Amino acid sequence: MPRRHVAFAAPGRRLAAHGLALALLLIACPPAALGAPAASTRHYRIAAGTSLDDALHLLARRGNIQLLYAPDLTSRRRAAALEGDFTAGEALTRLLRGSGLTAEAVNADTFVLRRADASPTAPIPAPRALPPAPLESVPVPLLAVEVTGTHLRRTAMETASPLTVIDRRQIEHSGYQTLFELLRAQPGVRVNNAPVALSDNALYQANGLSGATGAAAVDLHGLGATATLFLVDGQRMAGYGLSQGEFSLVNDLESIPLSLVERVEVLRDGASAIYGSDAMAGVVNIILRKHFEGVALDGNTGISSRGDAAQHRGTASFGTAFGHDGHLVLGADYLDRAPLLGSARRWARNGGDGGDGTYYFDGGQIGYSNTGGGCTQTTLDGPCTNTSGPLTTLQTGLDSRSLLAHVDHPLGALEAYADLRWNMVRQRQQTGPATEQLLVYDPATPRGARVVNYAFSDVGPIRDITQSRSTQLSAGLRGHPGDWQWDLRLDDQHNAGTDRARGLLRSSVLERALADGSYQPGGHNDPALLAALSPELLRTGHTSQSGFSLRADGPLAQWPLGEVGLAAGIEGYREQLDDQPDPLLIASDVFQFQPPYVRRGDRWISAAYVEMETPLAKGFTANVAARADHSGGFGWAFSPRLGLKWDVSDSVSFRGTIARGYRAPTLPELDRPQALLPTGVRVEVPDALLPCVNARSVGHGYSLCTLRLDSVSNPDLQPERSRSLTFGVVLAPTPALGIALDVYQVDRRNEIRALPVSYALDHPDAYPELFRRDAQGALYAFDQQLVNLGKTMVRSFDLDVRYRLDTVHLGSFSFNLGVDWLSKLRRQIAPEAPPEPYDGYADQPKATALAGVEWTRGDWVTTANLRYTGHYAYQASANSLLTCPDGLRSAGHCNTPAFTLLDLNLDYGGLAHWRIGINVHNVLDHRPQYYSRPSLAYSPSFDDVAGRYFLLSFHYQR
Repeated sequence: MPRRHVAFAAPGRRLAAHGLALALLLIACPPAALGAPAASTRHYRIAAGTSLDDALHLLARRGNIQLLYAPDLTSRRRAAALEGDFTAGEALTRLLRGSGLTAEAVNADTFVLRRADASPTAPIPAPRALPPAPLESVPVPLLAVEVTGTHLRRTAMETASPLTVIDRRQIEHSGYQTLFELLRAQPGVRVNNAPVALSDNALYQANGLSGATGAAAVDLHGLGATATLFLVDGQRMAGYGLSQGEFSLVNDLESIPLSLVERVEVLRDGASAIYGSDAMAGVVNIILRKHFEGVALDGNTGISSRGDAAQHRGTASFGTAFGHDGHLVLGADYLDRAPLLGSARRWARNGGDGGDGTYYFDGGQIGYSNTGGGCTQTTLDGPCTNTSGPLTTLQTGLDSRSLLAHVDHPLGALEAYADLRWNMVRQRQQTGPATEQLLVYDPATPRGARVVNYAFSDVGPIRDITQSRSTQLSAGLRGHPGDWQWDLRLDDQHNAGTDRARGLLRSSVLERALADGSYQPGGHNDPALLAALSPELLRTGHTSQSGFSLRADGPLAQWPLGEVGLAAGIEGYREQLDDQPDPLLIASDVFQFQPPYVRRGDRWISAAYVEMETPLAKGFTANVAARADHSGGFGWAFSPRLGLKWDVSDSVSFRGTIARGYRAPTLPELDRPQALLPTGVRVEVPDALLPCVNARSVGHGYSLCTLRLDSVSNPDLQPERSRSLTFGVVLAPTPALGIALDVYQVDRRNEIRALPVSYALDHPDAYPELFRRDAQGALYAFDQQLVNLGKTMVRSFDLDVRYRLDTVHLGSFSFNLGVDWLSKLRRQIAPEAPPEPYDGYADQPKATALAGVEWTRGDWVTTANLRYTGHYAYQASANSLLTCPDGLRSAGHCNTPAFTLLDLNLDYGGLAHWRIGINVHNVLDHRPQYYSRPSLAYSPSFDDVAGRYFLLSFHYQR
């Protein structure tokens, strides 16, 4: 269960020396509670960067030993990473390596810590002569650590901004196999691009080949793919090679192997002043594993309770010290997951019998027959059946391979480092055969003809295979002059993707074959004709991001109230995009509702930033940041931010931020080529704009005209802008209980979207260059373009509660609860349009939550997690023209019901060098119920399609 870092201590609890020359801190389990000798081997896991004092507490409790040391020995010291199976003495020796401290054994269960260069201490009496000492909450100064959301190294993990941290232990106990699965389960996180692109057959046939097929992407607060920034080790992540739709790029989470992730930090606050563009809704920072010594092998295998959807994973890690304080880490990961078809789940076999669907056009609707998901015929006179549901992929087949390398080594007073990340993901999916409406002459019908919704089953299912290759190479140099630190880093990223589709119909071949009779519906057809009718369609894409960053931070001054910290830096990077659809798609020889086009772009972005943190009064701290970005294509953007934190007492803190943010136009948005459409549509035009082609008055000052809607780029496109505000309170009534409640609000304006035709027609003076007339002055075409128009406001409340209970005989219990309440989500598409509520409507539940309990006793760890998704209505928004269909209404299916998924995990670490676990996902075997799109039987954003699932795992380390 994820938790936010909440730093707290019980008021007034301090360890006083009371005149003693040396204050000894006794970390002990009462002698009666000692269940095993210290010489026995146990599994230890302590994260790098943990305060040494806390790490020693954990080690003593785990190893059933007593440690004696003066509190000042551990002051301002932090522990190195410790993971593996050791005796308590071996673990203690490894933990103290490089700390300047050494441990002397008094007996098998007791150790005394002293400085390595100090004289040996006199023998200490055995622990039986010492009275039991209660554990005290002793505040220990911490060394500076990196925290997402600030460039400053900090000594307090709790910042002015809400921060959720999902550590390695939580990742393993969750049972999730991909970063996408882990993140979409978090409260307040929304899916904006699901890997299963073929889940809606009709939608894919009409528009699927222009999307980011295969990519897995999420966002915060429902603000969309381009409002959440993704970082890998603090570096901006390059976009997926295949762009999403016409305008945007997404970050593919499948390209990061979850088994090689150390932790994930989610900053739920606008952070453009820290990180620049795209951070309006927040930041997700993915920290890869870099601190490891030894050899580790991890593996798991899983299968559903129905014997399908099998998956297998293997991970190998190696870490060693070399040279003089150098360190090398290597990791490799392999994941194979079998596809799951609708035929394997009863609830999905008949899914998609929803009848007609709807496209949205300029606030209105264009109806279309849901040919891929509903009733179809495989012969002209045969029965009408569902040919799509059983053949449609519920879970993609996935083959992922990853390599990770990290090396660092001192160069005199400096330190050099380098990182390499390589990943290849191959996914395959399918849906039912392509369908077309054929007009069949039938004298028996009143009109002498009938329409057959014909499925081209002899062509076979529509199949799609995507392959994505990601590479990131970074190298840097850092120094530590005094209390300051500087870091120079070079970074180069590439993502290359291919999308191969078969089963869609080539229009010219189909029309010719039907006209000359060479294709017989429902009959035997020439294989060569079928191959020509459904050729392989190939789309290729490539993105790259190369640049540098230079930053420095440290103490600026020492005030009576505390230290003033400063961070400053510059960075620059080059973005490139090359997305090439298949020529048959560009030529509209394969039908797509929005024909794709070649997308190319190249630009340089540079930035400078400064951040300062200073105490204003006792317990009252201010953090001020500002950043200036310059981007090719639009110019400068300035983003300031102010954060305040007030520690009222050791157990109560208030925090808040106010910030401005921006989003730069993406490369596809900046480079949208002109497109001339061959056909026109009927549009209501104000009579003041007449004459027009095929005019027919409809009254009220409007006439219906036939207009060709072409497409042109907008060289004057500007960035989107936002204002964000957070306010929260952190409570720690006891050392074991932490509560954080935060409210977040963002107002985004100048949103980039296609100019509504109706708005332009009602405001012709604002866009005169977009109207085109023929030689006689008749209006015949309108040039659509992207403009800065529209607003969005979102407000959400986040609650995080965690509690820990340690017992002598029953072990320790950890309780966690995270809740996100989407209070408001309002969108305004044009200045005169009223804001429209979207919260609580299609795929935007108001409430999402994640609760968990972990029980640790001896070598056993048991975890239970509950994931809650609230209900939401059928229609997209409160004022949507598309309301709940009569069929769904009569069945009471106008609201997708709320549901809860229960996961259980059990780990055993009592074997030397080994840890074994079993995870059961969806223990109650919840069946999806989804009523927001008639053509789908489940929600790709929230639902679990495999049902009850068993996963066996092992971990071996030496």
